[in-house]
Amino acid sequence: MDDVLVIGGGPAGAACALWLHQLGLRALLLEADSEIGGLQRRSPYANQWLPGVQGRTGQEVAANLHAHLLAAAVPHQADFNVVSIRRGAAAGSWEVSSASTTHRARHVVLATGSKPRRAGFEESDEVGIGPGMSIERIDVRGKRVAVLGGGDNAFFTATRSLLRGARGVDLFCRHAPRAQPILRRELPSRCVHVGPFEADQRSMTVDAERYDVISVQFGFEACVPGGMRLPLCEGYIEVDRRGAIPGFPGLFAAGEVTKFWHPCVTTAYAHGVQVAKSIQYEVLAGPAGPAASAGARPAPSVA
Repeated sequence: MDDVLVIGGGPAGAACALWLHQLGLRALLLEADSEIGGLQRRSPYANQWLPGVQGRTGQEVAANLHAHLLAAAVPHQADFNVVSIRRGAAAGSWEVSSASTTHRARHVVLATGSKPRRAGFEESDEVGIGPGMSIERIDVRGKRVAVLGGGDNAFFTATRSLLRGARGVDLFCRHAPRAQPILRRELPSRCVHVGPFEADQRSMTVDAERYDVISVQFGFEACVPGGMRLPLCEGYIEVDRRGAIPGFPGLFAAGEVTKFWHPCVTTAYAHGVQVAKSIQYEVLAGPAGPAASAGARPAPSVA
């Protein structure tokens, strides 16, 4: 039996598994896809926000994550699609199963991240859902593009579509834009339409006007694995300050699957590390329970 099973190989899960491994715990990382990296694998954009890797694309960051796990000999398994997470037969244990394999551990970390909201749309040759490769794969040169949403990704996608040679771009948001001012300033105001709108994929129209390409940028929602019924806050897994899920001893969540403040790659890394340390304190506390270690400030360490 392992000490910890980490489900999800994005930044939060990779950071958590790396730290658990280097802290001396038996940790196994389980990833549903064929490669490590999470949503970073969808990003071809040069990074300007993640400290220490300026100019590296999200795809390069994902590759580096995998390389680091390999170099540190962190046990991990790709193509492991979780179908169930349940309490184990042994006291205080959990079982995580795919269609053919079951792993057991004392602790489980859900680091399954988030996915773009579809709002009834489906990806096609003319429709992209979410930022990154979903829209970059569509040639927008000489085409009319409608971008749906009012956040950072919507404004970035609209501006980038113009730079990629779109004949025209209209951004539709039902409420006042919430994108950062620096991104709003880059998009001409004539392109922004605020108020109710109706978009239809079958006719490729927004408010009855025809577009060649539609980009759906309605934000993200948590990926909760194994059909689990967990306490949610605005659609995300609710955790305490340690990253533990209330009412489920031994079950933790890290990164963008939680309602973590300002979800992004940097905070996902940090949250994964924090959860790893929380589990270490819980293991060290033993029968005294997690509260014994959670309430005290840990001694300084190199980890």
